[in-house]
Amino acid sequence: MKTNEDVVWDIIKYFFSYLRYLTLSKEEKIEINICLIKDKYWFQELMIAEPSKLKLIEEDEEIRRYLSSRKMVRKLQGDKEERQRFKGILNDRLNCY
Repeated sequence: MKTNEDVVWDIIKYFFSYLRYLTLSKEEKIEINICLIKDKYWFQELMIAEPSKLKLIEEDEEIRRYLSSRKMVRKLQGDKEERQRFKGILNDRLNCY
């Protein structure tokens, strides 16, 4: 169990990392958000199954706009339905090309 000092320190670290995030350019935010989802098991499995989707994510403006939102990336990381929706968007965009 964390002590009060540990909790306060975690809050301070989160606050400063959020301030740093706010000062980043849109492209830097997208790159950070892509790195966040690249660490997830479901994303790694998706990239093994269909590597062309990573190139699509890096090039498609609509998907990059989606990934520029910190809120959407957090939702994507934790919500199974949102992941299914994201995979559907990828499939739709891939079929358009």
